[in-house]
Amino acid sequence: MYITRIFMQRNDTIFQKLQRKWMKLRLQPIRVFCLHHVCQHFDSDTMYACDWMALDEFKQKIIALRNQGYQFISLTAAYEHLKKDYFRRKKYAVLTFDDGYKSLKEILPWLEEQKIPATLFINGKYLDGKSYRETPKEQYLTYDELFALTSPLIEIGHHGWEHKSAKKMSHEELVDSLQKNIEILSSHPRYIPLWAYTYGIHNQNSDFTLFNNGMTLVLVNGGRNYKWIGAIDRELL
Repeated sequence: MYITRIFMQRNDTIFQKLQRKWMKLRLQPIRVFCLHHVCQHFDSDTMYACDWMALDEFKQKIIALRNQGYQFISLTAAYEHLKKDYFRRKKYAVLTFDDGYKSLKEILPWLEEQKIPATLFINGKYLDGKSYRETPKEQYLTYDELFALTSPLIEIGHHGWEHKSAKKMSHEELVDSLQKNIEILSSHPRYIPLWAYTYGIHNQNSDFTLFNNGMTLVLVNGGRNYKWIGAIDRELL
């Protein structure tokens, strides 16, 4: 269904345009928020400013969304709604966090307290606790810290072995990246075969490669979480 939908959008007929307009009328969008660092204090030595949101501000936004009638669900539940819903008037929102930064240890306990699900997209190579950049010296969850996260509210998916654009990788490199990540992440009790593209960048070849290797694809660009922009349904399919 995913691949078919992507190709349909590139060669729209009048019928398909009308069909999408009708879908928007009867289907309330499911909003997906892509975040990185959510913690109280910004650290220029380990974080990019565009990837950071203050913890207090984040909490205020979550409360505001709830006051607007949004219900927070997991990304897996969102896909089920996309596949099954004919009418959807409820407002759903999904929280995802890219890269697996150590700052997750500050926000995840609050999400657990609030009974809010979250999906973490992980680069397997960085679980060794090392920093792979000189500036800033990013800090990631270690293997042990990631595998200690066993709450049913957590989902663990792929962000590639390294933080590289899938579009720039050959078929062999992309398969190798996937296999290395699967080797590490698939034994996690909360593992889900989801692949979030870095920067949302992809092409037909990467789509086919990952889809044919059992991945459900997430196309949302997580590069500007601070603007708090949600995605619409077609970016999840």
